[in-house]
Amino acid sequence: MNRRTFGLAASLAAAALFAPCLAVADDRLAQAIYHMKEAVVQGKQLHDASLLAYHADLALEKAEAIEKFKPDPHTAEAIVHIKAAIEEARANHGDAATSHAQEALGHLEEAAK
Repeated sequence: MNRRTFGLAASLAAAALFAPCLAVADDRLAQAIYHMKEAVVQGKQLHDASLLAYHADLALEKAEAIEKFKPDPHTAEAIVHIKAAIEEARANHGDAATSHAQEALGHLEEAAK
C-alpha cells in the first residue's frame, strides 16, 4: 500500500510540476498563430508591410521560444517563413511577405494539431 501511495504522490507531483510548462507552450503557439493571422490581414487587406513585419516579428519571438521548448518540424518550417516574411516586408515587397506569412501560418496551425 505504501508503494502505491508513494507512486501516486510522485506522479501527481510530476504532473503538477510539468503541467504549467505545457500550458505556456500552448499559449505561445496560440499567440504566434494570432500574430501571423494579423500579419496576413495587414498584408492582404491593408497592404501595410510595416505592420506585417511587426506582427511577424512578434510571432517569430513566440515561435522560437516554442521551438526551444518543444522542437517540431512544422514550427521550424514556420520560423523559416516568418523570417522570410519579415525580410520581404522590410524590403517593402508586400505580396511576397504576405505569401510567406500565409505559409508560416499554415505550418503553425499544423503544429497546433
